[in-house]
Amino acid sequence: MPEVPLPGAFEWVRYPWGPAIRCRDLAAVAGHCFTTRAPALGTGPLTPGDGWHRVALAMGVSAQSIVRLRQVHGTRVVLVGRHETFPPEASEGSAGDIAVCDHPGVAVCVKVADCVPILLADRQSGGVAAVHAGWRGTAAGAARVAVEALGEHFGAKPGQLLAAIGPSIGPCCYRVGQDVRAAFEAGGRWDGSLDAWFSRVPSIKALCGVPGTDPAASGGKPALFLDTWTANADQLRGAGVPASQIHVSRACTSCHRDTFHSYRVDGEQAGRMIGIIKTSRR
Repeated sequence: MPEVPLPGAFEWVRYPWGPAIRCRDLAAVAGHCFTTRAPALGTGPLTPGDGWHRVALAMGVSAQSIVRLRQVHGTRVVLVGRHETFPPEASEGSAGDIAVCDHPGVAVCVKVADCVPILLADRQSGGVAAVHAGWRGTAAGAARVAVEALGEHFGAKPGQLLAAIGPSIGPCCYRVGQDVRAAFEAGGRWDGSLDAWFSRVPSIKALCGVPGTDPAASGGKPALFLDTWTANADQLRGAGVPASQIHVSRACTSCHRDTFHSYRVDGEQAGRMIGIIKTSRR
């Protein structure tokens, strides 16, 4: 599996189950990684020796202690506090797209295959968060909600947070319809930023991605390219996280299809990767 080039803030790490990506600054505060095509991560019940068990071993927790959200493309927060019982998988309690945690025996994760995985950690309290931000979550401000949740539950100050944005479909390949921009406009919160997030042409060159069909080809309005990397980084900065503490992997899942899963490339056959994090505090 090829290890694609990464910005200096990120590094490739090797686990028994394969390569993963880690953010150097975030690693000093919280154990974490962004997985690749390996290991295979099923969606059903855990089975001995499966991919979830292998990731759990690397993270120093049991497979049953990885909180797997039932993601719904929104901004609902699932709290996993050190004095609380974390919600069992497939329950109403685990439905959401943001998990915040300060439980030392638990890791939280989000599953992606083009959507943006964001991992956050607070240097003071040790609180961490995993965020699933597809275009709907980005439009709804999931990154900002996660920052606010860390403050509400653990007293985290935005200036003390570190953030890592993992592999996801890039602005080179993420072709969307005009309806997506309209959804961003409907909230009325991002008016000053939308021209930086949406463009008529890709803001960076695609390597071999699959951008999707342009509606203009069949007489519709021309498509746009959405930069969820910049959008989520801007939202984190707007929530008070210093720009120097926000790191973007800039690894496009559609371009690097041999390394990452991509729904845009593989459709319903696409597997899933995770961004996973746990507090280093005891």
